[in-house]
Formats: sequence, C-alpha cells, structure tokens
Amino acid sequence: MEDKQIRERSPEFLRARDRDLLFGVILTAASIALCIYAIRISSACMRILDATFYTAPGFLILIIGIMLLACAVYLIVNALRNGGSFRWLIPSRLWKQLRDDKAHYAVLAFFYLYLYMVLLWDAKIPFTRITFPFWANTMLFMMLIMFTFKVARPRTIIIMSVVTSILVYVTFKFMIGVPLP
Repeated sequence: MEDKQIRERSPEFLRARDRDLLFGVILTAASIALCIYAIRISSACMRILDATFYTAPGFLILIIGIMLLACAVYLIVNALRNGGSFRWLIPSRLWKQLRDDKAHYAVLAFFYLYLYMVLLWDAKIPFTRITFPFWANTMLFMMLIMFTFKVARPRTIIIMSVVTSILVYVTFKFMIGVPLP
C-alpha cells in the first residue's frame, strides 16, 4: 500500500494527472462543439428533407459527442481526485514545460493538423484550378505524423498511408455513399 501512495505522489504521476486534466477540458469543449454541430445538421436536414430527428445524419454524431463528453467528465474528475491541477500553466512553469525535449512533438502535431484541416482541406493545386484531393491530403497528413513520431520504417509508413487513404476514400464514397471533400 505504501508503494502505491509513493508512486501516486511522484512528480511523474502528478504531471500525468495534470495532462489528463488539460486533455479532459479540451475534450469537453470539443465534445460540446460536436454536439452543437450534430444538432445543427440534424435541424437543417429535418427542415429540408422532412426527416425525423432519429433518422437525420446528426443523430449518430450527437451520440458520439455525448459519449465523448461523458469520457471527458470522467477524465477530469479522476485527474482532480488524483492531484491534477492547472498550476503548471503559470507562465514561468509553462515555459519550463515547453522547453522539455518532447514538447516540440505536440507543436508539430498541431501544425500538421492545421495543415490538414485548414490549409489543404479545400486548397487548389498551385497554378491549376484542381482542388487538392481528399485522399492525397489524408495520405500526406498520415505520413507526416508517422514520420515525425517514427512509427515504423519509411517504406511501411508510405504503404500504410497509401492503403489507409484509399480504403477510407473508397469506403465513404462508394460503400457508404457519403461524399468526402
């Protein structure tokens, strides 16, 4: 029992709970945004197509949003019970955290996500009027993430990215019938 108490008060354990708390708050905000989005698209569909709430496309998204919200609340409560706090967000402590050798990975991951979701989502290929295809955008994003985190050998990363992008595109476009951007 003493070993567990010592481990639970170690700096690494408390840092992990601090990260859990921050992620829980971010996940809460994202889940609420997802629920609002789901209700908006369901409302629009019900107006336009005279659909019921349960058959509208946002219903499943709303359920996913609610489940994510429940997970976020659990994560926050658990982190707070085990000593998590936002003290590390004080500017002097935050600067120390950002200088950590692994902090640049988080910055790179968010930069790649920004590229994927904002810059390349509906971008035109330079000097043409052709929109950058979804499958190429997804493949590029996956490759960047996997190369950054050194998930596998380069050949394996390329194969995984190509196959996954094509499978996602084919599944949504032809099997499910949902057009992707």
